[in-house]
Amino acid sequence: MEDTYTLTNANSLTSRLPAPNVGNNERLMTLIAGAALLGYAWKNGSKGLGLTGAGLLARGATGYCPAYAAAGINRTDTKHALSGSRGVHIREAVTINAPPEQIYRFWRQLDQLPEVMPHLDSVEQLDTKRSRWTAKAFDHVPISWEAEIINEVPFETIGWQTLPGQSIQNAGSVTFDPVPGNGGTEVNVHLQYAAPGGKAASWLAKMAGQDPARLTREGLLALKRRIEAQSQATSSPVH
Repeated sequence: MEDTYTLTNANSLTSRLPAPNVGNNERLMTLIAGAALLGYAWKNGSKGLGLTGAGLLARGATGYCPAYAAAGINRTDTKHALSGSRGVHIREAVTINAPPEQIYRFWRQLDQLPEVMPHLDSVEQLDTKRSRWTAKAFDHVPISWEAEIINEVPFETIGWQTLPGQSIQNAGSVTFDPVPGNGGTEVNVHLQYAAPGGKAASWLAKMAGQDPARLTREGLLALKRRIEAQSQATSSPVH
């Protein structure tokens, strides 16, 4: 008698699969890449590329990556993806000749950040804590994620992390520390992120001129020019 594949069989199979450790957006990107690679392999008769494409399709369909599991990575949750020393860390700082209150107010208006950080296309404020960010990867491919502010002390610090299941898992903080004696402010940024493809993808991004540390540093210098120009315009006497 022929076996029948029932819903009970499907539920039993699902219960035996490993728990997903790949975020939803990354799963979608992996499925697209796997399908494209499989099509290319079929057209060119490449068995090796075909197997790679099939592996990407399986990874996207199940949401499970054995390499992530071996490394203890779980990208369905920012806390798992970035716990401990995981991910890529970036630390940059700049001294701006302006009081902390002025710089904090500019930064806290998140939709203004693309004006000084050209790799950002837009930042949309969803509510008082949550926001949607869109960045340009390799100058033209948009990547979006949603984040929430998890720590905030007015005029002193802002801390944030991405919401679960985003294509890019990142967390970070910015502090505004008064410089004794001259009225300036030291702005310190600490970013920690895990992009699809892990550190290998980060290396490729650097080779293509998309080094996040460089982009952060350039953004801070642009912020310095913007704020100091505003301060100078405000303090200039009116004739």
